[in-house]
Amino acid sequence: MTPDQIRESYNRQIEKIRAREDLTAQAKQVAMARAHTAASSKLEAVRQADRQRYEERRTQLEKRLFGNRELSGTDALSARDARERAATYTHPDEALAAYKRAQRDGDRDMMRALGSWAADQAAMPILGDAWRPLVETHAEATPGYAANLQELRGLREPGTYDDTSYITPDVPSELGRMSVHQVTALADSDLTVYGNDAPEAA
Repeated sequence: MTPDQIRESYNRQIEKIRAREDLTAQAKQVAMARAHTAASSKLEAVRQADRQRYEERRTQLEKRLFGNRELSGTDALSARDARERAATYTHPDEALAAYKRAQRDGDRDMMRALGSWAADQAAMPILGDAWRPLVETHAEATPGYAANLQELRGLREPGTYDDTSYITPDVPSELGRMSVHQVTALADSDLTVYGNDAPEAA
């Protein structure tokens, strides 16, 4: 289920519990607390699953864009040396000139290292704009790079910043001003509430 579907299901369940005339006020509170706790757990599970997919995809794209192949011996040393040299460039124009030299010489390790370094710098607010020409140059010189870079830039970490997808549902008015901890404690009470819309305590 998506977060929206979980919240919609929760809201329907709360309304059904609210409408039941066979339950006491206390039983309704317990049933609502259990519905709230269950919905919150489902939302957290979805967030964790989405975050795992995000991390896996981000790692995959970063490896495609900036990672070196499984290297050993002199190849690994060359790649590491290239990364260290790329990191010494603090001016984008100098880095771009170095990239063009590496491109002319067929130095793929240095091209990849400079492209990775430029992408890191380009991610910085305002100051990063000056590094974009090098990133674009590397994109043009590397098959599939541009599409992968665009996807990487478009990835958004689930549940951060202004992402309200996984926000905990509102506590029903019947529970007053209970904190989440109090709602959970109520849901864990021993009271048995019968009916499909009122899950029993574990």
